[in-house]
Amino acid sequence: MRPENFSIEGLAAFVAVVDHGSFSAAAEKLHLTQPAVTKRIQTLEQTLGEPLFERQGRQTRPLEAATIVLPQAREILARLADIERSLRDRGEHIGGVLRLATSHHIALHRLPAALSDCRRRYPDIELEFVFLDSEAGIEAVARRQVDLALATLPDQLPDALEAGTLWTDRLTLMLHEALLRDAPDPTADAFTGWLEAQPAILPPAGSATRVRIDRALHRIGLHLEARHESPYLEVIRVLTRAGLGIGVLPRSLGAPGLACPDLPGLDITRSLGWVRHGARHQSRAENAFIALLGETGTGLEG
Repeated sequence: MRPENFSIEGLAAFVAVVDHGSFSAAAEKLHLTQPAVTKRIQTLEQTLGEPLFERQGRQTRPLEAATIVLPQAREILARLADIERSLRDRGEHIGGVLRLATSHHIALHRLPAALSDCRRRYPDIELEFVFLDSEAGIEAVARRQVDLALATLPDQLPDALEAGTLWTDRLTLMLHEALLRDAPDPTADAFTGWLEAQPAILPPAGSATRVRIDRALHRIGLHLEARHESPYLEVIRVLTRAGLGIGVLPRSLGAPGLACPDLPGLDITRSLGWVRHGARHQSRAENAFIALLGETGTGLEG
């Protein structure tokens, strides 16, 4: 195996096949034909002297050699991207492509004004969006698939990543007003037992938001049984408004017909912000966009 035989195009095709799960999806992402992607993978396999994928019908499964090559392939492509960004950033001009991963909630409720300002102030910044759950967005940053993730921040990040808080949500119990008609008085001890007997609609177990919800409920001795789970807070609100159970949602998502009973000692907050890879070049476009987001105002939403 000779290093000079390696092709950047081959490595890019390889990573795209792994990330998108098939040769056809990788071809679409790279704006190539599927035979072109196949040829690049075959050439890379010949250089390595080992097969990288097992193809079974439409399914493509990475082999052991692929799992060994993948981290180094990502690193090579990331370093080349850093070189390109460094060269592009030599002047004072602010522009270029900025790849963003964002949750649907942040995109709907936090970004509209910032995006309008970005378009007006930095017309040469080209924003590319991928909509991912917070955990998946942070993982995309770790893999250097995106430049920046806007996400619910976990308690801990991998050492290579850095983050900043932009907004803070205060969450509360929400349920359809009709459910409260036969409930004990919210100030009575029996109300906690009544709540625990109701189905709950919560974010997925293990997600950053769910961790904060479970921790806060545990502190006051309340256990809610999740009948339904969804990573989309707007879906939880729809199900809650339909009377299907108790939701735990940001106060900003309150709506007519939804009651928000206050329980003594219950305090649920979560931080929303940006996450990026600390080892890669931070472009002027990226820093400008983060500063612009900060101008929308940090602080506690209540």
